Amino acid sequence: MATDLGDQAIEWLVMLQSGDAGARDRAAFADWCAQSPGHARAAAEARSLFAAVGQTEAAQQWQENPDIRHEIGSFQSPAPKAAPIRRQPARRRAVWSRPGRLAMAGAMVCALMLAIFGGVEATGPIARWTSDYSTAIGQQRVVTLADGSVAHMNTASAFSVDFSGPRREIRLEAGEVIFDVAKDADHPFVVSANGGAARAVGTVYGVRLDGDAANVTVREGIVEVTSGDSEPVRITVGQQVRYDIDGGLKKITDADLAAYGSWQRGKLIFNQQRLSDVMAELERYQPGKIVVARDALRGLKVTGVFETADLDAIFASIEQTTSARVTRLPLLTVIY
Repeated sequence: MATDLGDQAIEWLVMLQSGDAGARDRAAFADWCAQSPGHARAAAEARSLFAAVGQTEAAQQWQENPDIRHEIGSFQSPAPKAAPIRRQPARRRAVWSRPGRLAMAGAMVCALMLAIFGGVEATGPIARWTSDYSTAIGQQRVVTLADGSVAHMNTASAFSVDFSGPRREIRLEAGEVIFDVAKDADHPFVVSANGGAARAVGTVYGVRLDGDAANVTVREGIVEVTSGDSEPVRITVGQQVRYDIDGGLKKITDADLAAYGSWQRGKLIFNQQRLSDVMAELERYQPGKIVVARDALRGLKVTGVFETADLDAIFASIEQTTSARVTRLPLLTVIY
């Protein structure tokens, strides 16, 4: 499949299932397919490419979109029509450059693979089955522990409890939890995660897993953080520290307490954060993957307050305030 024709075919399929396509768009695609055997082959091979990605329910839902099936089902290798009428594609397509099409095509293929083979809840089945407490994607939960401490669980989180020894032990398996710790000087409260630990007697602090790293943020009191062979550090109100699974403690930094834990109030607050980082955060609140297909978009700064119950508002805001477009598929969102 010629690269340029293949990119265009994929682009057409994405446009047709976007929800914005009308009869004129479908007719324009039919004309495009009929321009030559090469166009027809590109359309057929694009369909085969997506079919080969997988036969999961998400993939089938996308492939079985009636617009896509109707438009490309009969274009296997027709003879070119004489002097076909060449309608202009949808306006949105006309302004795309070749690099834009390449980025979109590559992102679609890679993102579909990620969405289908990696679109599992962040907590994972093992964490959910083996942990004492867990939340699903998009769910928050407040748990009162046996010692009177309160655990505020964010989306896709899981932890286990062991209060049988001299220490009150918490093992964070996934996600993020803010602990309002009941005071008990004889039994320190310790949260272990990714090879490190955060120890307190009575305070309010949060621990968040981020891949192979963990972040500890203090709202009240003092917390001692240890990791591997690094010297323990103490952080206090408004401070945070990060460590990785290899045992390295990073530099203590200031936390934005106005934004930290805003999910407890049903909000997500972003202050001059990169679009790529904002999308990574949104992935924690909805199933599937979010892909920013163009380098130029990833660095855009985002500022705003959004409701966790209305994540569509963030995508709408992106389209309204930038040149980007958003395509939503089952388990996949592409920004291009």
